Amino acid sequence: MKNTIYSLLSALVFAVLLGACDDFNDQFEGLDDKTQIKNLAAYNYTLTETDYTTISNAAAKVASTPEEISLANSIKTNKYFTTAVPASTYVPFLLKTQYPYADLGSTAMITYNFGQARPSYLEDFASASVYTLTNADYAASGNNASGFYPDVNPANFLPDILAANISDPTDGKIVLAKYSHYTEIPSVTTISNYLVEENFNYGTTDGNLTTVTSNWVKHSGTTPIGYVNSSLSMTDYPSSGTGGSATIGANSEDANSVFAEQTSGTVYMSALLNISAVSTGGGYFLHFMDEGTAYPTRVWAKDNGTGKILFGVGFSGLTNWGTTAFDYNNTYLLVASYNITTGVSNLYVLPSAVTTMPETPEVTAALAAPPVVSISKIAIRQGGGPTAVIDGVRVAKTWADLFINNVTTTVEGNKVNEEAYYKYAANKWTLAQNIYVLTIEDYDSMGTASGQPGRFNNFDSSMPPENYLPTLLAKLYPYAQNGNKQIVAYKYFSGGAQTRVDEYVFQNGVWSKPSSIVSKTEQFVFSNTGWVFDPTVKVVMGNADYQMMVDYVLATPSIAVLAHPFYKNEEYYYGFASRYNNVSFRLSYRNPYFTGNYVQPVTVDPEFNALTTDAAKVALMWTRLKEGMGIFLQLKYPNAVPTVGGLDVYYHATTYVYYPTGVSAGNEYHKYIFKCTAAASGSTPPTFEFVSEGIVN
Repeated sequence: MKNTIYSLLSALVFAVLLGACDDFNDQFEGLDDKTQIKNLAAYNYTLTETDYTTISNAAAKVASTPEEISLANSIKTNKYFTTAVPASTYVPFLLKTQYPYADLGSTAMITYNFGQARPSYLEDFASASVYTLTNADYAASGNNASGFYPDVNPANFLPDILAANISDPTDGKIVLAKYSHYTEIPSVTTISNYLVEENFNYGTTDGNLTTVTSNWVKHSGTTPIGYVNSSLSMTDYPSSGTGGSATIGANSEDANSVFAEQTSGTVYMSALLNISAVSTGGGYFLHFMDEGTAYPTRVWAKDNGTGKILFGVGFSGLTNWGTTAFDYNNTYLLVASYNITTGVSNLYVLPSAVTTMPETPEVTAALAAPPVVSISKIAIRQGGGPTAVIDGVRVAKTWADLFINNVTTTVEGNKVNEEAYYKYAANKWTLAQNIYVLTIEDYDSMGTASGQPGRFNNFDSSMPPENYLPTLLAKLYPYAQNGNKQIVAYKYFSGGAQTRVDEYVFQNGVWSKPSSIVSKTEQFVFSNTGWVFDPTVKVVMGNADYQMMVDYVLATPSIAVLAHPFYKNEEYYYGFASRYNNVSFRLSYRNPYFTGNYVQPVTVDPEFNALTTDAAKVALMWTRLKEGMGIFLQLKYPNAVPTVGGLDVYYHATTYVYYPTGVSAGNEYHKYIFKCTAAASGSTPPTFEFVSEGIVN
């Protein structure tokens, strides 16, 4: 098929017209009975709306799969072709009935509507993944409601929120962040899932703990527990980095904080701890209390004799020690538990916060009978224990509750839903540029009555966006200049609300959306199998094409010296010149030709300079031009492919040659025919095989 079609395109008409029918027909199957050309025609036709329906119905009849039927039906719906529904495949359904009596070699230039693919950057926005913020995300801005507060700028928090929730993003990834923004301070009702939360947030002045707050009450001793305006921190621990902290040392005051009495089950306490010194004898510094003076779950620390810390847990008269050696001046999370029913105490010493209780504690202590059957206080003790900082104290009835803040039960307040596009680049999320997302205020400005966009904050088929967006853009960008572009994201209702993205261009004082439907004209040829698409590409070189080749020479080190060094609009290796829009073989410009800044001396072209006759020099120029035309096609058509619809693709490139003999004035148009043999691969351009060259009359 490939050879047959190409021969039809490149040789059939010429062979028939020259009368060499017998020899020619022997080359092609099916031509023996068509040696008498009766209706060799060249048609020109533009498809009508009715034609698209005709093509659609004919294609649907022979379709064998639901997908093929859907593609065929789309033609009469859209009234245009696309890359997925190519004219090369479907137009022959019409031509076989439109021109049924054409002879082999007849051509038809068909003009049709083509739906262009949208720019990739629009598709990137249109297909962006969506991330909807959760209550936990809003907590990063300092509230426990289901939205940002009115005085909060979401852009200050969204990059970090996306970084925490989007796994392994790639450069260029776009995400549409959906969130809520309160228009007023909401009324929030919460319940606590813990018994105690102590962040020691008591002002900026250092002092004594029992003086700066009444939440802690002394139950023994005199030299006070300290308070400092600095805090301990640990990632993922909710009582972290807030307010101040308590300090303990070789003092005598002990203090407690009260919580609701617990008489059954297991009670957990946690605290951030940083020890700077402790004796080898050690002492306990944190424990539970009952209403009297019973102290269960006493947490101990001592130096192990080698400059490390050991931790223990126990009761009066019983202390069990762990075996792991911990570092001084390092912040750890201590979690201790007391089972009121069994009397078992466990201690965990963690370098990082974990929401699931580890299987094995650092140390366990138990008595035969529970020493305390109810607890209602947590206490900090001094005297014999470590010199340390304590912060983020919590008490809860489950391990998980130690790591959860207050639970919000109700939130009352007006809020609006907002959206913003973010793009990932250089290892961070930033607000995407050059896209405007319509707001509720924008829709409302277009009217809020029935049948107007502000009624439901969207467009639909009865309220097309192109009827409203030009006016909105004129208000948003009053100083737009010709050629300015703006991407717009909006809501469109079609069986449900969906986000759509379009681009508008400002021209002659008006914003408009460029049509994605363009007119294309392509050639079809009548072959021995009927009408088929002719994928031949034809180009006549223009100013930009000649300059492309001059630029190529300038950028190629081995021959760059042969390009015009000042004006950079002509070169003397192949002869391309955008200055005159031609290829010049004029030997007087090369032999010996001018010197100085205007052109380069001939001696810089040793291959040319070595030749002794004009004929040899002109022959070299023709050889180089053939090479140059192949390079031109690589540059002009970087996406060239060897076949389209099973047909080989040929390229016809015509150039204008000045002084074709090298020595006498004259002009000739020469056509070079190449066949694409391979598509581009990586940095390797497509390859072209020379077929023929000749003068165009």
